[in-house]
Amino acid sequence: MKRSTLLPIRLLREVKPRVLWSFIRGAGINNMIAFRKFKQRLEKDLRFPPIVFISVTQRCNLSCKGCWATGVPKPQDMDPSLLDKIIRECATQDVHFFGLLGGEPLLLPWLPDFMKGHSKAYFQLFTNGRFLDAAMAQKLADAGNVTPLISIEGVGASYEARRGENDMYTSALEALDHCSKAGLVTGVATSVSASNFKDTVTPDFISAMIAHGAHYIWYYIYRPSGPNPGFDEVLTDRQVRDLHAFILEQRESVKAAVIIDAYWDEEGRARCPAAAGINLHINAMGDVEPCPPVQCSDCHIGLNDDLVENVEQSLLLTVFQSKVPTLTNGCVLMDHPKDLASMSDHCDAIDSSARGTFFAELASRPACGCHNHSGSPLPETTWFYRMMKKTLFLGFGSYG
Repeated sequence: MKRSTLLPIRLLREVKPRVLWSFIRGAGINNMIAFRKFKQRLEKDLRFPPIVFISVTQRCNLSCKGCWATGVPKPQDMDPSLLDKIIRECATQDVHFFGLLGGEPLLLPWLPDFMKGHSKAYFQLFTNGRFLDAAMAQKLADAGNVTPLISIEGVGASYEARRGENDMYTSALEALDHCSKAGLVTGVATSVSASNFKDTVTPDFISAMIAHGAHYIWYYIYRPSGPNPGFDEVLTDRQVRDLHAFILEQRESVKAAVIIDAYWDEEGRARCPAAAGINLHINAMGDVEPCPPVQCSDCHIGLNDDLVENVEQSLLLTVFQSKVPTLTNGCVLMDHPKDLASMSDHCDAIDSSARGTFFAELASRPACGCHNHSGSPLPETTWFYRMMKKTLFLGFGSYG
């Protein structure tokens, strides 16, 4: 089905009214309030972020190359009581937006009801889509406060012809269709790598995702992690700049969906949200990390711990936010792995990967380029995206 209508009209036609209002309130209004409160905290030298990412499980039905969640001998799930505590304590800081990651979050049968029970929070659910059938999509719609973000890596316009060739693509696209039929606000995430660059960085890919019901498309840059990093998939500096230019071009022409990146501010300058303190990550065991692939921590959250106090007292988070901007505007894991190792050692941080190999992996990593590409910055050219960069897209305006 072709969906070339303007996005606001699509949302009104395709999304259930209660779900749409929850999205506007949770991902929009409450997020803007959270960023304003964050700026007020910074004036008091308090650093609790406006967005929190939580890995609710280390289990996954897949074992993808380059994933930080692979290689765990005994994968663990987060205790629902701990997740409840995190959400409630974040609310004391006016933080109500959560990214739920894994592993694969939908391996947890209690998760849809849990999200429904926290109606004041809003959840972005990162999923590979294998368990997102019609029944699950309806559960998420019943909860109302969830936007699924489905990982789909490079199928483009050739998808229909290749439908039976790759079960991973087939499941992800079917999940997208189920979400569309259930009336959800739904996104697609694609991690752009050397091997899928030609399939994903193309208008055909965006058109295909919109045709299957995507309302927003989030481009990530492949960051090799875990025991099988796949450094051969890292983008060249030229490819990163081409990706950035492509995103800007598509924002000019595509009106039926929002195209998101997590890398550049409204002036086109490279940014790291974790280094700015805009977000942090809590893994399934309760370890607080700067971001998901940076698997070291000096701050643990248990049922009897004070989340806000522990985050404010974390030396690693403080050093990370002060030191990384002096090294790079990009990703310190990619650009300066040895310096990241030194920071971790200085802060007596533990390996929080549950593999016991993160520091060894860090020591053997080559320096790789990332989103801090060469050449002059490529600024946003539309008023809408400039405004959104300053308010919602990971709070880039909070850089000051």
